[in-house]
Amino acid sequence: MIKWLLLIEWKKSLRSSIWQRNVFLNIFLGLFMVYMLLIFFVMGLMLSRAIGEGMEIEGADVIRVFGGGLLYYIGFDLVWRFFLQKMPEMSARPLLHMPIRKSRMAGFVLLRTLFSPLNLLPLLVVIPFFVTTYADFPGGAAWPWLVAILSLVLANNFITFMLKRYLADKTWVLILILVLLVILFFLERTGLISLFAVSQILFSVVLDYPLIALAFIALPVLFYMLDVKMVVNRLYLEDIDRRKSYQVNAGRMEGLRRFGEIGELLLVELKLMMRNKRTRTVLFMAPLLLLYGFFFYGTPMYQDKTGWLIFAGLFVTGGFLISYGQFLVAWESSYFDTILTKNINFSQYFKAKYLILLLPTVAAWLITIPYVFLGWNILKINTAAFLFNAGFNIYVYMYFAAYNSKRIDLSRSGMMNYQGVGAKQFLVALPVMVLPILIYLPFGFFFGEDVGLLVVGGIGLLGLLLRNLILKQIVMFFVTRKYQLASGFRQN
Repeated sequence: MIKWLLLIEWKKSLRSSIWQRNVFLNIFLGLFMVYMLLIFFVMGLMLSRAIGEGMEIEGADVIRVFGGGLLYYIGFDLVWRFFLQKMPEMSARPLLHMPIRKSRMAGFVLLRTLFSPLNLLPLLVVIPFFVTTYADFPGGAAWPWLVAILSLVLANNFITFMLKRYLADKTWVLILILVLLVILFFLERTGLISLFAVSQILFSVVLDYPLIALAFIALPVLFYMLDVKMVVNRLYLEDIDRRKSYQVNAGRMEGLRRFGEIGELLLVELKLMMRNKRTRTVLFMAPLLLLYGFFFYGTPMYQDKTGWLIFAGLFVTGGFLISYGQFLVAWESSYFDTILTKNINFSQYFKAKYLILLLPTVAAWLITIPYVFLGWNILKINTAAFLFNAGFNIYVYMYFAAYNSKRIDLSRSGMMNYQGVGAKQFLVALPVMVLPILIYLPFGFFFGEDVGLLVVGGIGLLGLLLRNLILKQIVMFFVTRKYQLASGFRQN
């Protein structure tokens, strides 16, 4: 049975829509992945030397200091996995019509996640560090120490699934976690508690008493068993709460029809936003990013760091663009095949998409003008960031929408729902968030802040002026990709 399931997974990977992408993009992603793996590996090799020379210690003390940072890594790893790992039942549902016990199916999809790249990265750091410091371990403690760390990594793998499920179903769990994090942060900042010291003591106990490693081994086993039970309970094709309904009065929006085909498409898009849980959550949560500026603009340490303030400006004026734009076409994945059968002018289709992203961006900029009370430079930064969002970042999201072939179930709960989110979305964020800062830095350094902001805003303004030409190129590219997109939506 396991052999048969592995064969299915192998065929699925060979037929994945990833191979239908542009060959140069695949090469770039492959080289980027190899580059990241090499960075982690070299980091593991150099870590013991860096700790020893930086803190002027040697031998077992280096190992204990390394252990002091492990709890921080475990916490970061959990957050990283939360956004990147896909819920296992999504992979198991296509097999539900087969004569396989649900418990065996759940166990298979969970054990398959052990071979995720997210489990490989910590190995590339821990194992080289372990090899370079093996001679410094107390007698008989080396292998139990390594087993304890790897057990925590695997436990994180299974904890993530439980966490995502509980946060999606029970909002109070999210509130409780946020309260605990705030308390922990306060205790750390005031010096009442040190996570570094706690982590150092925890892993030093393993060095002194190697048998304690058995308790660490029990953690991934326990969470695996709990996950199997959770996945079995979720392996149903229908997962709809019939007690809840949501009615939307679209009468006020009917006036859009007078704008012709673009108005019709805008009306359909607005109805999609208001009638589905996932899109409604994006619509209601995006305005909260307008408050993001207070964390940067009102903090003295960032007042002379214009690069960081540009980063904040991109979030403040582009909250909706970032949240909604990354799934611009995928929102319609459930009926994308129907769209292809209709006589839709894709030039008009993308002009409507463009307006859906542009108008909230303009509104966000107008709403954030009162930030000028924190300084005139804030208004200049926000304006430059707004122009860059409107004249460059919008096109980036529209272009990469043709590569996002992950299906999205709009009827599922929107709160803490990360279906469709993957590494691809984080790669798109690199040019969107980092490029304007890289453009600003040389001009700001040599010619002053105003010139740097003028260049960033000027690029966005140029993009606005050339919007018809750019949209035409995006439409032509989308037309070449539409069938690959449809195939990808069907697979997912």
